[in-house]
Amino acid sequence: MIEITIDEKKVSVETGTTVLEAARSAGIEIPTLCAHEGLVREGSCRLCSVEVTERGKTKLVMSCMYPVTREGLEVRTDTDRVRSARRFVLQMLADRNPKAPVLQALCSRYGVVPNVPENVEPELCIRCGRCVRACETNGTSALSFAGRGWEREVTPPFHEAPGDCVGCLSCAEVCPTGRITWEEKDGKRSIWGRTFDLVVCDRCREAYATAEQLRHAGTDPETARLCPRCRKTAQQERIRLGNRGV
Repeated sequence: MIEITIDEKKVSVETGTTVLEAARSAGIEIPTLCAHEGLVREGSCRLCSVEVTERGKTKLVMSCMYPVTREGLEVRTDTDRVRSARRFVLQMLADRNPKAPVLQALCSRYGVVPNVPENVEPELCIRCGRCVRACETNGTSALSFAGRGWEREVTPPFHEAPGDCVGCLSCAEVCPTGRITWEEKDGKRSIWGRTFDLVVCDRCREAYATAEQLRHAGTDPETARLCPRCRKTAQQERIRLGNRGV
């Protein structure tokens, strides 16, 4: 274990732990947009910047990407320099995405007022890349970034309904702004221009996955009779009955 100091608080962490993880373990908040526990780190939003002092040198780093490797690291999460860096990031994001609730809350906190350029239609996507990384984590390639600079966007290949999409909603679940939407109706789920048949649990009667999602996971939708929750309950019931000798 390595002992470091975050905002004058001593914290012990394992070697390789990121500064962001260390701060969270100590109950110290650092704002983030692109970071997510279940996804590969990318450091694209830069909102989690903090000041670190190591070997007498102080610098600004992205806490989600900076590993703790030496004893005695000092971290400050709310200095004037840090707040200035976060305001700069928020200003760029808010000028394009003034309606995103997560940005509105952060702008209020840091005193940032959106200044939307003329002829620019406000939107919700902040290019954090969470949805793209979620899709990659699931082993599909339904989403990716296209374009550069102001024209950069998240899109299926060739802006068409993605053939690799399995309708799992992972992209929507990790989206911090609510930009990715879907619809469920009459036993079907629609997202990214595609419509999927939903598989209904025999026990609770809730639709819990798409047939394509189950096939992608190596499960035959024709034999997948129970949702994960009911399957776990059924296993627990079998264990209890076994313990009673029934």
